[in-house]
Amino acid sequence: MKKPFNSYIDDNSLEKLNEELIWKPTRKQKHKQRLLETIDQLESSLPVKSKRNLFSIKQNHFVRNIVYCGIALFLLSGAFISSAFVSPAMAQVAAKIPYVGQIFKQKPVADVLYQELEKKGYKTASVGQTYYGGKKELVVSVEGSEKYFNKVRGDITDIATNILSKRQYDAYKFKIERMEPYVYPEPNAQEKKIEKIQTDISTELEKHHYDFLIANVSFSSPPTVELEIPNTEKRVEEIKALIHAVLVENKTENASIKIKKINLKKRDQDNRWGTIVTDVGEDLLGKKKYHVKMVGYSVHPEPQLFIYTSLNVSEDNKKFADELKGIIDEFLETKEMKNKVKGDSYTVVIYGKGNKKLN
Repeated sequence: MKKPFNSYIDDNSLEKLNEELIWKPTRKQKHKQRLLETIDQLESSLPVKSKRNLFSIKQNHFVRNIVYCGIALFLLSGAFISSAFVSPAMAQVAAKIPYVGQIFKQKPVADVLYQELEKKGYKTASVGQTYYGGKKELVVSVEGSEKYFNKVRGDITDIATNILSKRQYDAYKFKIERMEPYVYPEPNAQEKKIEKIQTDISTELEKHHYDFLIANVSFSSPPTVELEIPNTEKRVEEIKALIHAVLVENKTENASIKIKKINLKKRDQDNRWGTIVTDVGEDLLGKKKYHVKMVGYSVHPEPQLFIYTSLNVSEDNKKFADELKGIIDEFLETKEMKNKVKGDSYTVVIYGKGNKKLN
């Protein structure tokens, strides 16, 4: 059933739309001008009502907002067609227009599906998206017996396909599979020894106030201790001596010690852009109209977003790539994304078939 449409848009929302809407000068200025001119004409043409005639004032205010809504829906549709991402202010106003605004309030589709299945009590082991061999799949793994799986697979399939349909995510196929409940085995003697050495190393480093990020012990041939420390930590030889003492105590003194220095600012940047590429890819991967097969990123030397499409190299597709880049740039200019970008200078590289650049 369609949700009833509330036609009321207040004046503050319209003013905010004018102030914060991201207008691309070459693509949306005409839309903006037409919208603002029409609103001005409406304001000047509305009759002035006596304050005593409260019913008439209320009715005209209601009619005016219906007309505003219709104008906004008609004129802004041009902006929506060329841009999937807009400012939060535009999303707030557009959300009051039926069907158009829904694309601005979305969590990752796998998260939404997992939460829905958990809420309904299904034994869900995992929900994920896969991109293998050119196929995009939304995959649900269900724990339980064959009997339980056959009982719930139809309902879970209906829930998943309904969520994909509401999102207009026509690029995904849905897949459901059964998993045997996993029984965690008791750790063997070697695993217990590795865990003890890792704990001892971490305890000693903390006790002596050494900065470290990860301490990992591997019993491959030869045994190895790998330690990550901030690149600001200078006491490398002292740290190695401390680790060696722990290894001697645990009768593993033949293990090699490898220390890797980490640029924490770069790692923070890497983590931020990891979430950014996830946000950017959510709609691009879900909808066929974007022709996107995969998204990726790098922060070395500076942040780059990589968009891999199924398009051939042609002049038309190069124009499409420019439009796609514009959509991404607009999205990264929204308030929430600016908090993640943090002023980083970045580039967006869009590839066609054969990893040939389109922009």
